[in-house]
Amino acid sequence: MSSLGALWGTEFGPATVNGHPGLAFEPRPTEFDHLLAGADRWADREFLVQADRRITHGEFHAAIPAAAGLLERAGVRPGDRVLLLSYNSPEFVLALWGLWWLGAVPVFGNRWWSETELEHALGLTKPVLALTDRADWAPSGVTVRQLGDLSPVFGTSEDRPCARADDEDAPALILFTSGSAGVPKAVVLSRRSVIANQHNTMARTRRLPQDLDPSRPQAVAMVCTPLFHVGGIGNIVLALLTGTKLVFNAGKFDPGQVLELIEAEGVQSFAGVPTMASRLIEHPDFTRRDVSSLRALPFGGAPVPPALLERLVERLPQLKRGGLGNTWGMTESGGFMASAGAADLAERPGTVGPAASCAEIRIADPGPDGVGEVVVRAPTMMLGYLGADGTLEGVDAEGWLRTGDLGRLDADGYLYLTGRAKDIVIRGGENIACAHVESTMLTHPQIVEAAVFGIPHDDLGEELAAVGVHTGPAPTQDELREFLRARLAYFEVPTAWAITTEPLPTLAGEKIDKKTLKSTFVRSE
Repeated sequence: MSSLGALWGTEFGPATVNGHPGLAFEPRPTEFDHLLAGADRWADREFLVQADRRITHGEFHAAIPAAAGLLERAGVRPGDRVLLLSYNSPEFVLALWGLWWLGAVPVFGNRWWSETELEHALGLTKPVLALTDRADWAPSGVTVRQLGDLSPVFGTSEDRPCARADDEDAPALILFTSGSAGVPKAVVLSRRSVIANQHNTMARTRRLPQDLDPSRPQAVAMVCTPLFHVGGIGNIVLALLTGTKLVFNAGKFDPGQVLELIEAEGVQSFAGVPTMASRLIEHPDFTRRDVSSLRALPFGGAPVPPALLERLVERLPQLKRGGLGNTWGMTESGGFMASAGAADLAERPGTVGPAASCAEIRIADPGPDGVGEVVVRAPTMMLGYLGADGTLEGVDAEGWLRTGDLGRLDADGYLYLTGRAKDIVIRGGENIACAHVESTMLTHPQIVEAAVFGIPHDDLGEELAAVGVHTGPAPTQDELREFLRARLAYFEVPTAWAITTEPLPTLAGEKIDKKTLKSTFVRSE
């Protein structure tokens, strides 16, 4: 595999990244078809499994150029944006790769968005085509095709070379994230970002393509988190590189179904948010299913409570050998910026680990305790947030991103997160912009003030609480919930409420005193 070694370097150093200083591996892949170099050794292995569908790596590789051809015949050209709005499916994965092969830019929509949020995304990204699994969706101004149209492509092939960008920093993907204010923001990632995230991951675990032994048993991973999140990209690309079998659940996360699939497919790795792991081990079927194949539970998307780690090791003792881990990153960073293994979590409780390969982390304006805003730079970093006028912003001229997270670094460079400077709630792995919910509440004719914030939740990590100040007859909680359900994603609708005529308490500068409001919801120990 010397040719793979010439493609995937193990050393990194100073480099120019999108016009600013940074770090990068040398050598490194720069085109999407580079990621499939050496992949023919996995051709007979299963790649995508969902319900009764089983697609091999070889079948998938052959279908990619054919999918690109179908999309081109649908009017898509290199550089065009195409919206993908779907739950997890083999067709979603094929559409992503078909668009990359064609040189187009996939736009990931959140399948749980409200119609208002969908209209915002369409207006901002202006896709030439939308591929969806929604049968009843017919927005104006964009051609819509069913994602299922790609199903017949499996089992076919087409002789079509992969489009060349010749620019690592060319846009390759647009995802959405909840910003600290307003509607979801469009994050533009480059092909360098997508590829470098996989290079970082494989280098850290010493599993670069040239290090893989085809004679070893196939790895089996389960994916229950949405593929339209940034973590979904990592799952898809990493599995293709390593010959892994990806098992998808059907529909929404159901711990009973997941336990059944772990037993039936011999799942070794289950990637998800902490809430999923908690529900898994507390499910009545947990003791009745054979989960001995599980060897790794890498977490992301939310902090991992120490109590949950203890429960996991107690119920899954095989994880004591190193199967637990936690990563920290965000959509804007294009992947993880820090990663902690089982030994790190045991020796340094609360850490999210040291910086990933090629990532740089510093603390801005630290206080006496060393805590300040976490600032990061990496080749995986977004090009910027897409503005209505097509401009990109959010990363400074030197490539640094202010994350809005508060934290500190210890003497050995391990990062500890202590809070969030931005007004974001993470509910079961989903980011919720409080200001967006507040502004939507204020469109209700009887609500004149609104405050939204997170409060602790044993299962979800955080749940959303809201205080609404009304005029005239008091709306009921059910009325407000129904009002918001029509305008927000389901996870953005508060579950704890207070409805009052008293003005919201404020701090100096007239900022709402959410700490005082939160104390009325959170019971003291």
